[in-house]
Amino acid sequence: MAKPYPILPLSVLDELSNLNGALSAFDELMTAWLNQTMRDGPAGDKAHFPAGVQFLLKPVIEGFQNIQSEVESFRQLGVVGLCTLPDQDDQ
Repeated sequence: MAKPYPILPLSVLDELSNLNGALSAFDELMTAWLNQTMRDGPAGDKAHFPAGVQFLLKPVIEGFQNIQSEVESFRQLGVVGLCTLPDQDDQ
């Protein structure tokens, strides 16, 4: 069955590369921290960890929210269209 995909201005999607890079860095950091914690036990003040996670994730979450807001604005303006691409099985 064919799936619809939104057609968006590239200006909306430009930020995705930076956000995906930030998520990848966060994933690497969390993997390293979890490996170290499992191996050596928790280090440092445990109260600082949640604040650090929030500090790292907040800009990424806000970036994705900004993209969602821009997409919604373009949708309301009628700029966003849909393109239907067939699945690999349909070909």
